[in-house]
Amino acid sequence: MNLSIYEFNNQGIRIVLNNNNEPLFCLADVCKSLDIKNQNPKRFDLNIGGLHKMSLPTSSGMQTLTFISEENLYRIIFRSNKPEALSFQNWVFAEVLPTIRKTGSYTARHTAYEELNRLHMQEKVSKQKGSFHSHGMHKRKHEKHLNALRIKTCEENIQLAFEGITQ
Repeated sequence: MNLSIYEFNNQGIRIVLNNNNEPLFCLADVCKSLDIKNQNPKRFDLNIGGLHKMSLPTSSGMQTLTFISEENLYRIIFRSNKPEALSFQNWVFAEVLPTIRKTGSYTARHTAYEELNRLHMQEKVSKQKGSFHSHGMHKRKHEKHLNALRIKTCEENIQLAFEGITQ
């Protein structure tokens, strides 16, 4: 079993590949990253075929953990109204699905490059429009913080895409 860890909302999510090379996500990690306290699979109305029990070594020794399919991952994320899930939903609904509808596919690396260029341009223009008024400076500081987070995410997505090519 090949275990890898994906970072979402500053939380590591353990992922393993099943026999068909499809990703399975650790339910406990997904719930923790979405700030969901009750991690019982029954409460999410998940597809039973997408639930898998696996024994893995942890810091507390061997433990049996529940892993879920990609389909079940989306079920959990799209049912949640927590801010952590809403940011993922917004990305899927505003970017991924419209791009698939318009072009027939979605390429994360190409989209990340476009978004990275747009954010850098927005930062450049925003710096030139800076204001000395307290409200303008506060707004600019918040905008700069959000852009920095978005730029970091784009750069990580580009890096993940390149790692996928070389592996």
